[in-house]
Amino acid sequence: MQYRRLGGSPVEVSEIGLGTWGMSGSFWGAADDAESIRVIHRALDLGVTLIDTAEAYGAGHSEEVLGEALVGRRDKAVIATKVAPNHLEPAEVLDAFEGSLKRLKTDFIDVYFIHWPHPDYPIGDTMGALEKLRREGKIRAIGVSNFGIKQIEEANQHGTIDVLQPPYNMLWREVEAEILPYCREHAIGIIPYSGLAQGLLTGTLRPDTQFAEGDERRTTVLFQPGTYEKALAAVEGLRPIAAKYGKTIPQLAVQWLTSRPGVSSPLLGARTVREIEENAGSVGWTISPEDVAAMDALTAPVWAEIASKGDMFGYWTRHHRPRAQK
Repeated sequence: MQYRRLGGSPVEVSEIGLGTWGMSGSFWGAADDAESIRVIHRALDLGVTLIDTAEAYGAGHSEEVLGEALVGRRDKAVIATKVAPNHLEPAEVLDAFEGSLKRLKTDFIDVYFIHWPHPDYPIGDTMGALEKLRREGKIRAIGVSNFGIKQIEEANQHGTIDVLQPPYNMLWREVEAEILPYCREHAIGIIPYSGLAQGLLTGTLRPDTQFAEGDERRTTVLFQPGTYEKALAAVEGLRPIAAKYGKTIPQLAVQWLTSRPGVSSPLLGARTVREIEENAGSVGWTISPEDVAAMDALTAPVWAEIASKGDMFGYWTRHHRPRAQK
């Protein structure tokens, strides 16, 4: 597996990364911790170095599982974790960071992210806390997740943003218009999440798929009636293209994403060893320009219909509230 520089930072990561959201026991339904640990071990064996988590994933449970899995193997992993958007005051950032260190059983974090922007917390204060951690050698790079260009530029007035983590896949293309070119120009790495569109690009979902209790995908934009069915039809059109390369639909989708200019390392969830092994088959080969064009013709119209519907998860609609005055 090849390795890539993460923007202008000193951090190098594998071509693909492992996202642990699905290991948290929330959003996607219950998770098997023992299997999650086996997945992490297998990822490292396959050369996957970047492993992403967050204090908010299962109220710290994802970090705990990762910390347990990395005992004796910390030197093999590039750990990325995130501070929650309600912990952005300097003292809260430092407390959250110490909590993550404890759960992860480590004394430093490779990439520390602001999980979501929050207009009620001055970004300069937050960045000051993060740059302090960098000077102390406790973090190697600073990242932001779900930020736009204006928010990145404001943060960069108070420090240096090394990497952006946005949602990006063939069905959700918001970053292509402005953000991706901006990050390439300013040496900001991109480690996109939701590379398989919350499972839509696995080719395993059907119009009558029943989702387990606790699986909240039906609340998100791509899973709304009408959009969901159109997305499934587009994915079916990818099947013969994948077969042409002797690959699965998810392997095709990830290779498409990995080859996007500016993308450092897509984050891919895996809840079983079989899934991480399949993910590893996404790299080491290329898709012809003609087939990329055919894939875009199938999937881009889905994005064109939902481009004006806000963020993928409805975060701003469902979760953002003005901060109460003290």
